[in-house]
Amino acid sequence: MERNNLKYTLREIVIVIIGITIAFSINKCSDNIKNKRLRKEYMLNLKSDITLDKEQLEKHSLEIEKKINICNQMIALLGNSSEENLELFGMTFELLQYESFNPENITYRTLINSGDLKLLDDFELKTAIQRHYANYEAVQDIYLKHRSLIRDYLGNYMINYADYDEFAKGKLPFLDKSRLKNIIRALTTTLNEKKEAAQVGFDSCNELLSVLEPS
Repeated sequence: MERNNLKYTLREIVIVIIGITIAFSINKCSDNIKNKRLRKEYMLNLKSDITLDKEQLEKHSLEIEKKINICNQMIALLGNSSEENLELFGMTFELLQYESFNPENITYRTLINSGDLKLLDDFELKTAIQRHYANYEAVQDIYLKHRSLIRDYLGNYMINYADYDEFAKGKLPFLDKSRLKNIIRALTTTLNEKKEAAQVGFDSCNELLSVLEPS
């Protein structure tokens, strides 16, 4: 009787162990499928985000190049004191407009904040993603430098060193052309830096997209 009870008990234990093992395997398989699907969604969203960033930076490069040309024209015109070229007024207002780089980084932030970055078991891919968004920080620093120059110097000049009644008389409203010329020169330097930064961001997008492509 005791032997039969022992056999029965052992059999029950084995059945329970097998059941737990099967359940664990099913759960693990289910988690793997879920993680694989989630990883695929992240990759698709990252590709979409970076493609949009690439388009934004490409557009910025064209706008920045246009502003650099305007700066060069203005410096030449401001150096000629014998002419009152009213086009300078419109050019100045074009330079007051600036490009802000707002990357599509919601997917990346979700990856980091949720801890889902661990789903990416490819070390090269994970490193490439992190390096790319670190590049964005450097790009945005240059963009902010340009914005500060616009607001603090050119914007200030247009408020404090311009007499708009003169423009109504067909004359340039600028009270201090030398000051304006110096500001434009500084802007030219910053715009060239900004153009290089946009190119860095653009190249970084291409590099990461090439790594993401097989994913």
